[in-house]
Amino acid sequence: MQFEAILAILGEFGRYQKIQFLFIYLISIPIPWCSLSNTFLSASSDHYCRVFANETFEDRSPLKNCTIPYSHDSGWDECYRYNVSLSGPGDVSPDVCFPRGEKIKCDHGWVYDRSTYENTAVFDFDLVCEKDWMKQLSKSIVGVGQLAGALVLGQLSDILGRKPVFFTGIILIAIIGTGTAFVPWFYLFIVGQFLLSAVGNGVYLTAYVIGVELVGAKYRTFCSVQIMIAFSVGYMALAGIAYGLDGNWRHLQLVIGLAYLVFIPYYWLVPESARWLIQQKKYDKAEKILRKAAKKNKVSLPDNLFEEEKANGKRDTTDNDVTIKPGKKQNTMIDLFKTPNLRCRTLNLCFSWFTCSFVYYGISFNTDTLHGNPYISFLIAGAVEIPGYLSSWWACDKLGRRWSLCLCLILSGLSLVACGLVGNSTATMVLAMVAKLFSSGAFGAVYIFSAEIFPTSVRNAGMGISSTLARIGTVISPYVMLLVSTWTPLPYIIMGATSFLSGILTLLLPETLKQKLPESIEEGEVFGTRKMGKDIEAGKEDEIELLLHEHSESEEEYSVM
Repeated sequence: MQFEAILAILGEFGRYQKIQFLFIYLISIPIPWCSLSNTFLSASSDHYCRVFANETFEDRSPLKNCTIPYSHDSGWDECYRYNVSLSGPGDVSPDVCFPRGEKIKCDHGWVYDRSTYENTAVFDFDLVCEKDWMKQLSKSIVGVGQLAGALVLGQLSDILGRKPVFFTGIILIAIIGTGTAFVPWFYLFIVGQFLLSAVGNGVYLTAYVIGVELVGAKYRTFCSVQIMIAFSVGYMALAGIAYGLDGNWRHLQLVIGLAYLVFIPYYWLVPESARWLIQQKKYDKAEKILRKAAKKNKVSLPDNLFEEEKANGKRDTTDNDVTIKPGKKQNTMIDLFKTPNLRCRTLNLCFSWFTCSFVYYGISFNTDTLHGNPYISFLIAGAVEIPGYLSSWWACDKLGRRWSLCLCLILSGLSLVACGLVGNSTATMVLAMVAKLFSSGAFGAVYIFSAEIFPTSVRNAGMGISSTLARIGTVISPYVMLLVSTWTPLPYIIMGATSFLSGILTLLLPETLKQKLPESIEEGEVFGTRKMGKDIEAGKEDEIELLLHEHSESEEEYSVM
């Protein structure tokens, strides 16, 4: 029996699935802490040159007037001071301060405004002035880490299984997160941020796939959107945690690491994906999990659950004409590009993911103008996502996945173009938040859409490569915003045009609403075509298998060369 047929008996979202989904929901809440916490970890504030030890920050004082250059255009200089020698504020006098001496670089470090943040990595490692690029690096490295995590862990999850990657990631986040709180050097901090974002993104993608593979078609959208909302809840909670810790980056990083220790019992609570086990022909393990689920759901499964599949597996040892072979090569993300339909769909989805992340983070990096308090700005930026996900949920079930993603991307693009062209600051911010709402909805739709288009044998790999392209959007989005110095509307027009184009291209993808998920590469290639069922029955599957085999032989010949 295929998994969809088993679900018809087991129940698409019975008591067992609800309990397992609750576990997935709960761990999705702290996932954004692995990447978005850098907003607070590497936060900056007003600063100026330190003149003597134990000097404290002041908005205006005789000492500051004496030692720090001031300009009506740019305010207090942050990187230079006057060349005067003082041992304390009591040494300030007209004889010392006048006439003004030459300007010199800050040679004794900096004094920081700690009224909002008690301590950040910027304060600890003096990531200002000539080292400002290091602060930007600490933010960009998060996107690079997410890219690596999606690419590597997504593939490993398809090869080794969902559970090993999922649980190992939980342990690594606890260890790396806790260790990063005590690093004495900036470069170790960078390594910690890279690893946390990589593993965090891998855990999130794997958890998402586990949640989607667990339930029937009727409840996929519900579960997908709930995981997105859990992410937003964690997004907003991070603002409260950072505020409660007075913005102390070491304390915040320590809390993030220790929080994951709570999830160690998941090793016993969350089983391997039964759908993945069936695809890997590990029928005994899959049957054990499914019968446990049936008992919890109070239903009975047939005694001969995988009798035919096991029999076919035995015949493979003596019958070369049987299609299913026990020693069949493990599919990888490369297989997504070997056949024409899957190749086009993979590239299209990758561009959609890139666009969603490009727009999402492009807006998020500029929410500081929404409110004077950075904690409230962060909270609002997270809160606006929830209506975006809820509207995406409604649209995905009523309009279908394809049209939902299309409309969210187009509306986000139009809002961004309008955001760049209007001159009123209030209208600009409102339109930016509208664009973020729709970009969040697009993210919700593309997660659902991708998980349903990619076949089970490469689903996590497909999600991984798509997320990889998304992280490229994350990395470049802050640099695109620098184009405001060329023309203020330019970054918004670029993001808006990209989003609009991606929305139009989405219409080339097949609808997946209430469709049976493709299990193999062969099914994925003909999925959504007019002759989907007939092609497989008429031997199309054998033709595609032959095409894959030819590609494999070509790769082997090339490797020999």
